[in-house]
Amino acid sequence: MNVALILRWVWRILRGEGGLWLQLIQAKYLRGDPLLACNRSEGSQFWRAIQRIKEDIRLGVSFSLGNGKGIQL
Repeated sequence: MNVALILRWVWRILRGEGGLWLQLIQAKYLRGDPLLACNRSEGSQFWRAIQRIKEDIRLGVSFSLGNGKGIQL
């Protein structure tokens, strides 16, 4: 699949934008884990494509913590 297309879907997963398809991904693959922490490599062609580019995703993602009050250690 096209990397740009997969990255667009990843963006939607990270932002929680989606309907039924996102609920399916969360229930079937993520199971409560964040996307970048999930190591399940089995699954659909779509899911395997996401897993293949995960390192590229990490290179471009940044997190803003703000004052840190909402962060769990």
